[in-house]
Amino acid sequence: MYRLLIVDDEPVIVNGLVQLFQEQTQFDLDVWKAYSAKEAVEIAMRVKLDILVSDIRMPHKNGLQLIDEITYYWPHCRIIFLTGYSEFEYVHEALRKNVDNYILKTEGIDPIFQAVQEASSRLDEENRRRIQAEKAKMHFQMAEPLLKRELIQKALKGEDLGSLLSQPRYEEVGFGIDADRPAFLLVGRVGIAPEAKAKNAVQAVQMMFINDLPSSFACEHAVLDEDLLVWLLQPGEELLDRYRRFEPEDLLHWQGMMSYMRGILEQVQNECEELLGVQVSFGISGNLLHQWNTAGEQLHALRTMLHSRAALGQEMIVADIEKAKEHEAMMIHGNSQLRQDDMKFDVIDRIHRYILEHISGDVSLTAIAEEVHFNPSYLSRYYKQLTGQNLLEYIQAKKLEGALHLMQHTNMKLQEIAVRLGFESPSYFTTFFKKKMGVTPQEYRNTQ
Repeated sequence: MYRLLIVDDEPVIVNGLVQLFQEQTQFDLDVWKAYSAKEAVEIAMRVKLDILVSDIRMPHKNGLQLIDEITYYWPHCRIIFLTGYSEFEYVHEALRKNVDNYILKTEGIDPIFQAVQEASSRLDEENRRRIQAEKAKMHFQMAEPLLKRELIQKALKGEDLGSLLSQPRYEEVGFGIDADRPAFLLVGRVGIAPEAKAKNAVQAVQMMFINDLPSSFACEHAVLDEDLLVWLLQPGEELLDRYRRFEPEDLLHWQGMMSYMRGILEQVQNECEELLGVQVSFGISGNLLHQWNTAGEQLHALRTMLHSRAALGQEMIVADIEKAKEHEAMMIHGNSQLRQDDMKFDVIDRIHRYILEHISGDVSLTAIAEEVHFNPSYLSRYYKQLTGQNLLEYIQAKKLEGALHLMQHTNMKLQEIAVRLGFESPSYFTTFFKKKMGVTPQEYRNTQ
């Protein structure tokens, strides 16, 4: 599955393209939309993007400026430009920036479909090349420097990192984490496949994580147990500036930063499953700045959460400790009154509750996965395994159920019902309803 973002300052074009792509069964795409370059950048700061289809001329920031922002976060994202203009300077600049395609809006939808298909094929090829490169590197073992491992273990036991780094024993260690800047702890648990050797798999996961981690993060790591990895991560100043709210206090938007990290971890998880045959779960701590004494406590909570989820048969978790709710705390500490089957279906109940509460807004796979701390691709498989139903089918069923109820029991206009149920446009609502019921919403209402 690739994630496609469509950007244009004309909503009718964006909504039309979103609907057309969602109706095309040959594409395996998670389709997102934005009505401005600013909104597109905000999306890129939260989720991994694979393909961008963007208008080249927009107010405030044009498409050429937008791709510099997008590729900062997701350098492998493929770029396709749409425009009503054919000036040479735009084509020349687009080619200089390695844009995949440049399509005039007057050419119709087929060239856009073809361009997205070609971009998907290029991504497939890039992934194959990356996996081949990883296979070559797997023959080399990474040795963990003893002093760094010792330093990390002491920090995780509550010793002050700044004081440790000033000790003569460690002053020559090239430790990449500054105790006086924002940083966080990442815990990884490797679920070993029967045919995989634990030691080699852990080392391969470690290598893959480092290769996928953007250079905007400083990183130090250690292996604590046979299947448990720990990283200390610190965003660079440029990245921090991008996530600071421009207010008098210049506060750091930490949750925005963590959403970006979840997108990175999603990519690592998918590659580990495809290449290594192992499922990796991650737990993310809070900001450790001025809180290094809590590192050991947060490590214990995250480790317990990941092991508890694994005991329930749940893998490929991405758990953010600051977003864990009360029922998540129950799973961390255990509850003898609940059987494992009950706890498994508690996740399904949370998914259903989230969908019902957000039916008019964001019920994307990414948003639901963040709510229950799952990898988006794994969530889809897990849901079907437990319910026998596709998650998209459930969402569509609830939208149809809501539409029927509102038409039967209220005098709301059909346009208002479409908005209430989160449809992109009244015409898309009509198309959806007729496909499900065999008649248009107005024809159905006339029979009531």
